Amino acid sequence: MIEISLDKVFDLLGTREIPGSEKELEKLCIRVRELVAINGDQWVKDNRQNLLDEWECIVRRGLMT
Repeated sequence: MIEISLDKVFDLLGTREIPGSEKELEKLCIRVRELVAINGDQWVKDNRQNLLDEWECIVRRGLMT
């Protein structure tokens, strides 16, 4: 599977203001890569607000540590 850079994740999600530590953001890159592989770039863009909301909840609750 092809790696996705954090810059690509920022582009797909439409923001650079994504919460999380370096390690958490690495996990976000993996998850977004999986979503792109399954659904494509446009699906991620179309669902970016839901994905960002879910991610913020995950980080706030400390579920990635």
